[in-house]
Amino acid sequence: MRSALIGLAVLLSFAPRAHAQVALPITEAGEGASLRVDGSLREWRGVRFLDVGEGADASMRVALAYDGGGLYVGAEVRDERLIRTASPGTDEDAVVVTLAMPRGRGFDGVEIWLWAGETGRSAARVGVGGLGRPGNARGAQIVEGPSRGGYVVEAFIPWNAIPGSARWQEGRGSVRLRDVDSAARPEVENEPTFAAVDRAHLELLPTLAPSGGQSAAFESFLASRQLEGARPAHDLRGDVGGDAQPERVSIVDRFLVVTGAGWQEGRGFSFVQLPIGAAADVREPRLVDLTGDGKSELVVTLRQSDDRGSRDLWQVFSFATGQIQPAFAIETRKATGAGSVESAVQVRAGRRGQPATIEARTGRAQGLDASTLQEAPAADAEPILVPWGPVLSREYRWDGSRFARVSERPNPRYVDPATARAPATATTSAEPATPPPPGVEDLLSAFRRERGLRDARPTFRVRANVAADAQEEEVVVYGRDLVVVGPGFRNGSGWFHFQIPAQAAGDVLDVRTAEITGDPRHEILMRVRQNIGDVRREVLLVFQFTPVGFPALLQREVAREQSGRRIENEVRAGNGTLEIRPGTARGWDASSWPWGDTAATDGIAPPLLPWRDRAVTYAYSGGRLVPR
Repeated sequence: MRSALIGLAVLLSFAPRAHAQVALPITEAGEGASLRVDGSLREWRGVRFLDVGEGADASMRVALAYDGGGLYVGAEVRDERLIRTASPGTDEDAVVVTLAMPRGRGFDGVEIWLWAGETGRSAARVGVGGLGRPGNARGAQIVEGPSRGGYVVEAFIPWNAIPGSARWQEGRGSVRLRDVDSAARPEVENEPTFAAVDRAHLELLPTLAPSGGQSAAFESFLASRQLEGARPAHDLRGDVGGDAQPERVSIVDRFLVVTGAGWQEGRGFSFVQLPIGAAADVREPRLVDLTGDGKSELVVTLRQSDDRGSRDLWQVFSFATGQIQPAFAIETRKATGAGSVESAVQVRAGRRGQPATIEARTGRAQGLDASTLQEAPAADAEPILVPWGPVLSREYRWDGSRFARVSERPNPRYVDPATARAPATATTSAEPATPPPPGVEDLLSAFRRERGLRDARPTFRVRANVAADAQEEEVVVYGRDLVVVGPGFRNGSGWFHFQIPAQAAGDVLDVRTAEITGDPRHEILMRVRQNIGDVRREVLLVFQFTPVGFPALLQREVAREQSGRRIENEVRAGNGTLEIRPGTARGWDASSWPWGDTAATDGIAPPLLPWRDRAVTYAYSGGRLVPR
């Protein structure tokens, strides 16, 4: 049997499927409210409150807020009678916040108990500890205040008093009101809650949903992708770029997103859509410093599938340039209908300031061998090391510009492919001659069949050397689907597919190629229209083939239109350079331009303004195009 995995797609979309999920909101203090623990909730006007319970007895309005120092809780409780002793316990009236803090692959439960005081009899108290076991909370503050039909309680608990709070933004939680109406025989009469707490299954609690401040950038990303309410499947924190502050690296739906106080000044975000078919295709993401510069890279395993089988990529993403860039990839698993083969990857940390060593080793195979898995090495990643191949293990290390091969060990069990395909006996008839590889039109026809585009005609078609060897490839666009084929591309037997990030086929305004980085190969330039309310903008996207992917080198708005008014920049590309000039303006000038000098927060640079900006010439540096 001969198997091949070709045509694996890189997918991008401006309109992915939306999700909704119940979450416990928690607002950054300072975003519309400067909080003081004084028993009054007047300054909480900018914070979202939740209604827990109903009626004049045993109900409350409660809100959570946070800052770098700790957690704030504000509650207005309706209770006909306050049950409270000098040494409060779990059988007295209290506001209880339950938090599930991540630890390993599970959660540890923490509870914060807030007991209001009684004037002249008892002081308000805070208790923090395990579930149902409140203890002392060093540094906590709490003040109660009067309220019609009940009382107000306001508290602050430092993060260092809450076990496991280093990763609180990845946590889950709930809040409830414990109502005890008899001091002589204390029994819980009523206990309304935001979400029920199952101590054996804390993972079922609602996720914490920070908002405001740095979290506003992440919320803006969700809104821009029509993913309001979605929560990250993976949420990591580490210093990946810029200053020493940690960034938030999230994987939500099929997107990789970076935000943080030091990322785009805490107001913006960067993202890429991962080359996978579903969110479940992401496995084992972690942050690790592979280059020795003190900044972490993201290492993640991605599963890619088509109708011929699947493969796993051990993928490295770098953030050092201020953008998300694929930096390295190794195939670690391939599967077909007949079986699978896999390899292993291990990272050994380098000494302080030195890069780590990445080692790939052969693994095991089931149902496949040298005679049944015969395909060309991957063009977009380091090929998988198979048990019958010539290499037993191979090491890679960052050399300042790329992850280079530094050593390898030969495989004593190497099987020559010619031997594996040799006739079994001398009487066996000769194998038929290998058929010639399919032509370009054959490949395009096969691609259209696979994508359900049988009768589609190209909207753009360009011939240029964009990848692989020195031969030219065909860059063909059908609506939003871009495909690259060629006699020297993937041995002339496969294609590369990319879904252009546009809402509709008509929004793809132009696709062309130009040599703008100084090497012999052309880059692919796309001009895409986006509609944002009554504003229409056009974005220039520049992509480049590399050994490990198809990264975006530049995203820049080059035209904007609203109510008949328009700004359009002039783009000149070729001969190793890209130049964008301010161009022309119709209906706008310096006094009527409504957006001021505010930069975009979605990773797309704003247009040049004819009355203010000069032409910008870009140079290729560090894996992207940067202004000279």
